[in-house]
Amino acid sequence: MNLSMIIKQFFIENDFHKIANKTAVVRNDGIVLFSNSDNFNESSSIGALVGGLWQAAQSLNSIVSDRSEILEFRLSFDTSDQGIYILPFNINKKEFYICAIYNDVNNPALLKRHLRNLKGNLSNYLLEYVSQNEDIKQDFLFNNITDEEMDNLFSFSRY
Repeated sequence: MNLSMIIKQFFIENDFHKIANKTAVVRNDGIVLFSNSDNFNESSSIGALVGGLWQAAQSLNSIVSDRSEILEFRLSFDTSDQGIYILPFNINKKEFYICAIYNDVNNPALLKRHLRNLKGNLSNYLLEYVSQNEDIKQDFLFNNITDEEMDNLFSFSRY
């Protein structure tokens, strides 16, 4: 089972996909591993924007502080009833983000608390799963492709 399916199963089984209007788990390169949105383009946009937003925040933070432990941080852009909340976490030295986009929320502080708890639960679940099942599929379809194989793949000549 790949990481996306594991995360989706975790969210659906525990009704965590209902925590906010839009909830997503994103790799640091912007690839969405889970989203409760039915719109693929919207999910992809959220992933790309969250990845870029976090990288920009890290760069800005390096100007302000030399603290290297970025996992202690969170990113929040909100008003009293709507906003965006992003939390980072690591699995096997790879960085991921949980993102919640919400509106018409009566108690955003409670939603953020639920999201922090969700991050801890998801991190523990994935660490436990990864330690039990070392054979999680990588996100690459092919490994160790040579330059010659790539050239042959895209050449239009027939042999």
